[in-house]
Amino acid sequence: MHLTSWRETYAGLLSAAFLDAQDPAEREAMWRRVLDQSPGRVHVAESAGEVVGFSAVRRHDDGAAPRPLELKVIYLLATHHGTGLGQGLLDAALADAPAFLWVAEDNPRARAFYRRNGFEPDGARETVEAWENMVEVRLVR
Repeated sequence: MHLTSWRETYAGLLSAAFLDAQDPAEREAMWRRVLDQSPGRVHVAESAGEVVGFSAVRRHDDGAAPRPLELKVIYLLATHHGTGLGQGLLDAALADAPAFLWVAEDNPRARAFYRRNGFEPDGARETVEAWENMVEVRLVR
């Protein structure tokens, strides 16, 4: 589910070759680490007994981050866009807490979703070299 939603999200932003090269075994290992290390920080959305989306947050206690909470990920299968499940994932992860996140600069759907939820760019940008130099912008609320 993670790779499927990731490929749907980044189709057109990253090359098909890059998306196809992602290893399911690596994602599984990553999820095992995340769930072992971060209980309660991951939320899932289900439909008909199947996981169709997830969100995860990270706490920053070092004072260097613009807000104490970072929305690390939120993905939902495209077939469930517009159903309210994405909003439910965001609400479960953050409620109305001050937070920040990084989003692909060229992802208007995601940026509109975050704008509706009070997130605005703060001027920070980064190029993710490992993701074919995709540019991300930081949003805060």
